[in-house]
Amino acid sequence: MTTEHMPGLASETIGIWVAAGSRDESRETAGSTHFLEHMLFKGTATKDARTIAAAFDKTGGDSNAITAKELTCYYSRCLVTDLADITSLLVDMVSNSNLDAEEFARERGVIIEELAMSADDPGDVLFDDFDELIFGDHPLARPVGATKDQIRMLDHNTLLEHYSSTYVPPRLVIAAAGGATHDEVVTMVEEALNEANSGSGPRSWAESTGADASAGGADADGRGARETPTFHSGRSHTYKDNEQLGILLGCEGLEEGHEDRFIYSVLLTMLGGGMSSRLFQSVREDRGLAYAVSCMASQFTDFGTFGIYAGCAPENGQSVVDLALAEWDRLAQEEPSRAELDAIVSQLSGSMVLGLESSAARMNRLARSEIFGVPLESPLDLIERVRSVTSAQVSAMAGQLMERPKSLSLVGPTTDIALP
Repeated sequence: MTTEHMPGLASETIGIWVAAGSRDESRETAGSTHFLEHMLFKGTATKDARTIAAAFDKTGGDSNAITAKELTCYYSRCLVTDLADITSLLVDMVSNSNLDAEEFARERGVIIEELAMSADDPGDVLFDDFDELIFGDHPLARPVGATKDQIRMLDHNTLLEHYSSTYVPPRLVIAAAGGATHDEVVTMVEEALNEANSGSGPRSWAESTGADASAGGADADGRGARETPTFHSGRSHTYKDNEQLGILLGCEGLEEGHEDRFIYSVLLTMLGGGMSSRLFQSVREDRGLAYAVSCMASQFTDFGTFGIYAGCAPENGQSVVDLALAEWDRLAQEEPSRAELDAIVSQLSGSMVLGLESSAARMNRLARSEIFGVPLESPLDLIERVRSVTSAQVSAMAGQLMERPKSLSLVGPTTDIALP
């Protein structure tokens, strides 16, 4: 458990994190992690779905859940005065979920509709296609929510087994940030855990009721062995009758917590991280070839990807790809000026500090630090790490990435685009 006190704040964001995601599923259990995210809102031993929904809504805050490839989180932002009730509710959901068979059958249809909605979103399709292309047969290649066919085939008993093997210490982490003090949050959590342990549900938090319990064990023996992926180069094209062509061009990047992550952040921002970035200025402002163009990065415990995204008219696709590669190579060949570097450092410093004024962002940072084992640094330390980045380091990293095998995913009308 980890908390951060933000004096003067009347709200608190608390989340229960599971150090497992879709990556930790097998072919047989694919979709279980996301399905569980839905099911935990459907009732516990003492509360039905309507009661849970009403309890969250009456706080006037923000409550939801997310499933990712290596993480699952159930969270709520509420007034500090409501924190005890919300903490109890979240712990009850994770500990004593009914996972009722009738609710499971009903929710299957809802999830299939959610997947259908995602399939209609060209952006979602593009990023899923890119992962499938570069990861091959690795679990990271699968969409977080699995496919409609896999959800149709998922068995209720399979879901129960996945829950029993996954939602247990040391995978579970509780993180909170906001106006409540550490001792206040610990007391609320311990009361909620004691209440959950006395219930009829299958979960026991006995191993993690202490105030100092952390996810250190989750890395060591909670997740089990994970196979490190290998980057696959190539090209894919999903044909859709859209107005625009979606483009995602990328290579292997840096994993979560890499020692060069601050150089990486500067590079991403300089190349495609805002309106003044090189890609935005070159592709959009100077030539008017696309409305959206930016850099992206996905980071996992043992792997990462670097990419350039753009959406443009099909006839402009090759020009956009060529320009993106040219700007990338220019950064590799020519060190950025001191003025450009200073501007990026200022941009990153400002965004980091402003972002950490949010209790949700701080809660997220605390949890990820615990789960991924990344040292938790103060805002001033983060700024100093960014300021220490040199132009030579940025240029060298751009060159290292440029030399790596690349993949290109396209979603949209028929067009002929090649990687030079």
